[in-house]
Amino acid sequence: MVAGLTRDEPVGVEGLDGRVDGAAPARSILLVAPSWPHPPTWGFATRVYNLARQLSARHHVTLLAYGAGAGDVTAATNGAGPIFQSVEFVPHPAATRSKRRAQATSLLSSRSYHVGGLRSASMEAAFERLLSERSFDLVQVESSQMALSRSGSGIPFVLDEHNIEYLLLRRLAEVESSPDRKAFGYVEAAKVRREEVQAWRHCDGAVFTCEADLGVMRAAFPEKPACVVPNGVDAEYFSPTHDEPEPSTVVFTGSINYRPNTDAVAYFIKEVMPRLLRLKPSARFVVVGQGAPDSLLRMADANVEFTGAVPDVRPYLARAAVVIAPLRVGSGTRLKILEALAMGKPVVTTTIGCEGLSVVDGEHLMVADDPQPFAEVVARVMSDRELATQLGRTGRELIERDYSWSVVVQHLERFHTQLISKETRV
Repeated sequence: MVAGLTRDEPVGVEGLDGRVDGAAPARSILLVAPSWPHPPTWGFATRVYNLARQLSARHHVTLLAYGAGAGDVTAATNGAGPIFQSVEFVPHPAATRSKRRAQATSLLSSRSYHVGGLRSASMEAAFERLLSERSFDLVQVESSQMALSRSGSGIPFVLDEHNIEYLLLRRLAEVESSPDRKAFGYVEAAKVRREEVQAWRHCDGAVFTCEADLGVMRAAFPEKPACVVPNGVDAEYFSPTHDEPEPSTVVFTGSINYRPNTDAVAYFIKEVMPRLLRLKPSARFVVVGQGAPDSLLRMADANVEFTGAVPDVRPYLARAAVVIAPLRVGSGTRLKILEALAMGKPVVTTTIGCEGLSVVDGEHLMVADDPQPFAEVVARVMSDRELATQLGRTGRELIERDYSWSVVVQHLERFHTQLISKETRV
């Protein structure tokens, strides 16, 4: 059973209804995603929501996604609903009662545990039905985890890769302390690599968030049409404030139940925070975001605070003397860094944390990869208001030039036009 809503006319988003110079004529786009993207409170949803929001200003966008049913249809009439010409929901695949049991069972299969949770016959059927009932100019599927069987319809099929999942899983395995989990991680990464390569082979074009990820695909398929559409930020929503920062407050934002973020927070508390407190005894670490596991919550003390889910991260960013992203694991690009830069905040991160972003160490943000240098750089930025101000100013300028969603979507539209023109010529 598929639940959905359809509007008689596509409705754009107020303030986005003007055409950009050289924009392609309005086209009909089917967007396939693993979930309803509103509110955009985590990285994946933020990208899907904002790209759809920008595309809907000039095109007709239909969403096909997993959802709970009537409740999601109701939600779609509010929030992001006006973005989409129509919305179709498919019930989520049945969840397994035991994650560990499902992971163990997956060891006997050639398919990965990672991808299996987002594949279903119901989604395939809904996809084929929409293609048979409606006329679309292009299909865009959000991540290889959602890669669907090709219909043979001749419609250009674009894969938007938020991360390269197998690289992310391999990096997580590298920092895993449990031998069993480490072994499972490496096996899982190998399976996911095969599945991702297969998805790249079958799509007509692929989109990546950074040149490094694009290069990985290019090594396997040098001739495959592909481009970089970086992650972006709403530069009006995330903008500098006149609030005076709290001089001792260090802030991290994100979904804390996302494993790279869990690892980053644990690493900072265990390895960096003791060193920072020796340099700045008043330092206070505030972790902003949902889903912190009990293993992290037990680390809270007088100098470490977990806020849990918050309705708006901006007040926390505004009060931060320094925003950190001490990531040791990742792929793609980090929205949390773009949001902090957009608000004119000084950022300290790792090489992996700012991977894929066109930033320069010491100009837009500060980079340190080991605990002692990281603590020293954070302490320096906390103490040097001139440096903090300069980093915030150049970071904001970078966002306005390269990373506003209104700029980012133009890369995607040009790529769509290229693929549609190619199919038309054929």
